[in-house]
Amino acid sequence: MASGKKPGGAQTGARNRDAARARAEAERLKAVQAAKERRTKLIAVGAGLVVVVAIVVAVVLVLREATKSNFDEIARPLGANEAGALVIGQDLVVGGAPAEGDGVVVLRVYSDYMCPGCGAVERRLSAKFDELAASGKIKLEIQPVAFLDRFSLGTLYSTRATRAAMTVAQHAPDKFLAFHAKLFASDVQPAENSEGLTDERLVELAQEVGVGEDVTAKFADNEFAEWVDYATDQAQAQPVETTPSLWIGASDSDLTLIENPGAVNLDDAVAAVLAGQDPNG
Repeated sequence: MASGKKPGGAQTGARNRDAARARAEAERLKAVQAAKERRTKLIAVGAGLVVVVAIVVAVVLVLREATKSNFDEIARPLGANEAGALVIGQDLVVGGAPAEGDGVVVLRVYSDYMCPGCGAVERRLSAKFDELAASGKIKLEIQPVAFLDRFSLGTLYSTRATRAAMTVAQHAPDKFLAFHAKLFASDVQPAENSEGLTDERLVELAQEVGVGEDVTAKFADNEFAEWVDYATDQAQAQPVETTPSLWIGASDSDLTLIENPGAVNLDDAVAAVLAGQDPNG
């Protein structure tokens, strides 16, 4: 034949081209379907994350409101507020009149008596806390919590120490800050994963800072057992994720976490809040 091709070659080539086009179209449709499935999965995951976030927010809000609803139903120490903190007056006495009005910054300090970082921050900054509170520059709020009971070998040291501190706040309010600082002293504060201090030792330390025997005799009454739970729950609802935790702001409802409490310059943080700026720089 003049063409030099086998009979039927044109038809075979056409069929091959049609088959190739069909395969290409099938691959295209498969890719489109896969992309659609990926988008569907991403939308579902995104929707799921939104639901999870909404649930978490709802749980936090419910916890916060539920714990607050108990505020009027439990025994609470002098100077306690709904956040679970003790308000320190300008006279440095629990329940005393704090500085108020324009130019006063709220500083809330969350700590656990077994927390080594809390001890370090307390030893570094307690004098500055007192200075700023006494001068009327800050409204100082101290909130001991019981986060670290699990590190006291079953003795619930964080809870026991906090109950003792709340008893001092109620019955010897002028001695609270001294007892609070004593529990964080480097030669007193127990190490994590120890049994902590005994109840007898807590009594001795309170008496060393001037708390009377009539008050230390009340330690065994556990008068503020429910309050310790309340204050701890309120801290978690803030949310406070770890101690030490310092929060600062223009009001109790407008607080910002200080990101590095071990190195913060409180004068600068106060000035930043007053200027409407981030206290973390």
